[in-house]
Amino acid sequence: MAETTFHGERHSATSIEAESSSLEASVEDMVTQGGDSSHMSFQLTSHRLNGKKYLEWAQSVKLAIDGSGKLGHMTGETIKPEVGDPKMNAWRSDNSLVIAWLINSMDTVIGKSYIFLPTARDVWEAVRETYSYVENASQIFELKIKLWQAKQDKREVTAYYNEMVSLWQELDQCYHDECDCPADSVKTRKGEENEKAYLFLAGLNRDFDEFRSPILGKNPLPSIRETLSEIRREESRGKVMLKPYLNLELKPVVDASALATVKNEDDKKKRPWCDHCKKYWHTRETCWKIHGKPPNTKKKEVDNRCFRSQHGEAFQTTYFDQGQQPSPETSPFTREQLELLQKLLQSPQF
Repeated sequence: MAETTFHGERHSATSIEAESSSLEASVEDMVTQGGDSSHMSFQLTSHRLNGKKYLEWAQSVKLAIDGSGKLGHMTGETIKPEVGDPKMNAWRSDNSLVIAWLINSMDTVIGKSYIFLPTARDVWEAVRETYSYVENASQIFELKIKLWQAKQDKREVTAYYNEMVSLWQELDQCYHDECDCPADSVKTRKGEENEKAYLFLAGLNRDFDEFRSPILGKNPLPSIRETLSEIRREESRGKVMLKPYLNLELKPVVDASALATVKNEDDKKKRPWCDHCKKYWHTRETCWKIHGKPPNTKKKEVDNRCFRSQHGEAFQTTYFDQGQQPSPETSPFTREQLELLQKLLQSPQF
């Protein structure tokens, strides 16, 4: 008798498992084949429920089913007709279709748990209770941390703003509470807008420090979109004004350097050069190391010294003793370069 009961229980379990597999297969067949061509594709979304990222999955599924006009079966707005009502067949067909869509958007292991639920609303609520509340607190904490740590860095203001908006939208999906009082609802939304403006301004680069105070001083505080608009205007104005300013700062330096370089090159070209002894102020044809010193060398050396002395003193008298030193604005040379030139003129080797 006990053995018969055991075999009966095993047969019953086997039958239930077979029915479950058969039902799952029939759902998968319906999903893959599609049936009526008027229905949307059974591939609702690229996001599949795998136990993680519930908020992304729920939002993408909700948008897809809402586009088919059957969101009421998930939310409960589409009421089940009474038995014998002519609308019952259409309701049951749509309900089964939405269940198939939901099951098909889940991993197989997860979808098996919801196959036997009678309505699409039951499936939707069961999934929400199982996965949304488990991750809700940790997901909110993670999103808050990302918002607090968000910085503009090397990005443009628009790219930084878009990152913040994406995080705020994810955070909004974590809250399901709805305010019944319209006045409280407006007050709550204004508080959220202010918090967004604070976080956005706090993450901007130091370049915008002078523009934060005027925005924060306004009453009421501008919305996050108005704040972005003002910051973007300042960003564009700064880019326009910075380029000519840099050009004006660099141009005199470049011109003076180029002039000094050209002058040095011209001086080298004018000075005679001996390719034998590698010295300036004479050529191979008059080089003493090749041809020897001429008889009247001493007299020329005395004349040269006199020439250098006279011209050196004249240079000194003209530019230094009389206080007529070229100013930095009119001369391509610095004061140090002029002093060095004076020393060279007075040097015996000159």
